[in-house]
Amino acid sequence: MNTMDNISIDRLDTIERERETVMADTRFQQWCKDMNIGIRITKREGINRANDMMRQWNNEVDSGIPQWIRRMY
Repeated sequence: MNTMDNISIDRLDTIERERETVMADTRFQQWCKDMNIGIRITKREGINRANDMMRQWNNEVDSGIPQWIRRMY
């Protein structure tokens, strides 16, 4: 059973209003900045490797097998 099924619409509205109040609080916003909350860090190594593998797959029309698979065998 889903936990959300047990919560009334009125309670969900109350929770949302409380969330909006907290999010608007400048002390909370400063605390988030101090703790680096909400800062997104993306490491590109995996993305770049996946893009490279896809380029190899698309460029290997002759053999039908990309270079990264051929290196495995």
